[in-house]
Amino acid sequence: MNQEIKKVLKNSIITTIIVLIYGILIRSPIIYIGMFGGCVISCMGFYSICLEAEAAVRNNNPFKVTVTGYLKRYLIYGIYLGLLIKFLGIPTFLGGAIGLLNIKFNIALMAILTVIKKIQSRLKKLK
Repeated sequence: MNQEIKKVLKNSIITTIIVLIYGILIRSPIIYIGMFGGCVISCMGFYSICLEAEAAVRNNNPFKVTVTGYLKRYLIYGIYLGLLIKFLGIPTFLGGAIGLLNIKFNIALMAILTVIKKIQSRLKKLK
């Protein structure tokens, strides 16, 4: 796997652990069930995407591999959110939905930090 992909996965796991600790500290099931579960499923989904990309390169029918993986991932996301809304209610469902955005949040954060570093280097050159 690429170094940046490993970095995203590592940062997402750290975020997941922080969410779990925060949820336990404030004793909120919305956070330690909904958000933590969403973060875990998000990390597993991202890892699944990485494996599917590698398999698609080696396979004769990459379209089938990628579409099947896509459908499996979104079926898992849908089942998870459906169970949350049915058994734990809308607030936990929203927490789970936010947890599923864990990977996207970490990718956006890495992109923002890259832009900030570029701006800082340009400002140093001007001085």
